Amino acid sequence: MISEENKAGEENSFLRWYDKDPVVSKCFEIMENIDDKKKRQTATFLMDEIISKPPYSDMLPEEIFELATGEQKKRRWYDYDEVSRIYAELLRHSTDEVRKEISIKAITFIQDL
Repeated sequence: MISEENKAGEENSFLRWYDKDPVVSKCFEIMENIDDKKKRQTATFLMDEIISKPPYSDMLPEEIFELATGEQKKRRWYDYDEVSRIYAELLRHSTDEVRKEISIKAITFIQDL
């Protein structure tokens, strides 16, 4: 029999990276359900902001591009649009603080569209 503690631990180990913070999770839920044009607008609007923060602020453009485009598998909703994929990957490799900050800005930007 699996204890409730082990069961909760197992559930948490299968969380997607953006589900670990409720604000980031909400941002991705909203983005997944809007049309592609709005996804691209949001990603484009926030791309410069993301790369102006650590760890990207200390990286060369080539390093940032490699990090954001290194994975070629297309299994997630954001993998099918290049701009959305780069945005998501940059956000994924950001600090928790930056992820939350950018997600709040993304939600606000989408609501203003």
